[in-house]
Amino acid sequence: MKKTVTFAALGSALLFVAATALPASAAIKCQGGNQWNSAAGGWIPSSYCENNLVASVARSHGMRWSNAAVRQNPAIMAEACRFAGSDIRITDICAGHMQENDGSHRK
Repeated sequence: MKKTVTFAALGSALLFVAATALPASAAIKCQGGNQWNSAAGGWIPSSYCENNLVASVARSHGMRWSNAAVRQNPAIMAEACRFAGSDIRITDICAGHMQENDGSHRK
């Protein structure tokens, strides 16, 4: 019984150290709709950063959705695109959510 408690305490301590020892650079870095990829040595398009950009632009037009809400809910993403999709910063990202004059969706 004592060995089990010791191993559990040691395991908990190791998990705590591992969780708190992550470098600060582990955060995702976005620039517009692009994400920094250290393996590629440059910026690459990513849906994570594109969704954050859509949320940010929609907020600048008066919507009140968080980045996480836009990333996690496709209906909110579509609403944000319909709300602010004509903004030149997100026109390409929101193309699939916008309607043409004849009512069809852009491709």
